[in-house]
Amino acid sequence: MSPPESPATDADSDATTPANRPPFLAVVAPRISEAAALAGPLLHGAGPLVRAPHSSAPSQLRATLAAMRRPDAPLVVATDSAAAVRDADRVHVADGGVVVESGAPSDLLAVHGVYARCYGAELGANFAGPGKDVDDE
Repeated sequence: MSPPESPATDADSDATTPANRPPFLAVVAPRISEAAALAGPLLHGAGPLVRAPHSSAPSQLRATLAAMRRPDAPLVVATDSAAAVRDADRVHVADGGVVVESGAPSDLLAVHGVYARCYGAELGANFAGPGKDVDDE
């Protein structure tokens, strides 16, 4: 009699867990057309591109993007809204048609660079410091 196979854990089989889900990648630029143009070469083959225009309510756009995530394909977003993609796994930030920063949003907020300035400008007075999880509505 052979030993029973060990059952897969939910974490092993669930593609929605952070370790197993496909990545959420974003390109942020001052204009969505610039972000989209750079996303093609940067993220070639990563998945279909979603254009996410700036919103007066970044949390609503974040919720929409979260709902678009699928367990079987990466989410690739081109946007002019830094706050909308703060839940991304990796963000490429462009300025003047050139990528000037890349990394996790929390890391980019900590360096006080282009991403942090854009994020702060979108949230106005609510942005109190790098990495701070603020109410953006």
